[in-house]
Amino acid sequence: MAVKNVKKQLPYFLLVFLIPILLVLWWWGLFSTAEVEIAERGNYRYAYLEAEGPYSKLSSKQEEVLHELVEQKIKPGPEITLIFSDPRTTPYKELHARAGFIIDADAQPVAPIQVDTVPLRKVFVAKIKAHPLLAYGKTYSKVLDFVKAKDTTLNLPTVEIVDDSVLTVEMPLEPVTQPENTAGVSP
Repeated sequence: MAVKNVKKQLPYFLLVFLIPILLVLWWWGLFSTAEVEIAERGNYRYAYLEAEGPYSKLSSKQEEVLHELVEQKIKPGPEITLIFSDPRTTPYKELHARAGFIIDADAQPVAPIQVDTVPLRKVFVAKIKAHPLLAYGKTYSKVLDFVKAKDTTLNLPTVEIVDDSVLTVEMPLEPVTQPENTAGVSP
């Protein structure tokens, strides 16, 4: 009798519980895969603040930049993050990144905001539309697969751009000289 009741309730279980969960996971991008290509990208002028320590804290630094840009009446573009340290090999307290926003060529932010430009360069690009909890793992997985297939190393800095829920990670094909941890330059 109990087995018969379970069989009767299975369609209701699927309809009420499992299908909604699967729909939410689909909406978040669980079943999405990152698109990859080699392309020329760059010439991004961005306003940023330096960030030291765990990358999980970059969103708060991004919020600081956003607050400063709004106060200075500068319209922020897509979010941009430059990752200068490999979290697999660098102690988390020594991780270095820049968090900020792409800005127009005529925008002139003032301190504490710094300005720099990512030059045009040839990069490996991994791109996905998914919830941030899933997107970073999926895109960096593709980047690391590429690095392993080419028997090379992870070339830093990687550039992460988030625009309309689409995460794009760009890794330079050639090693890049690491910048000093000092103030940015105005192009």
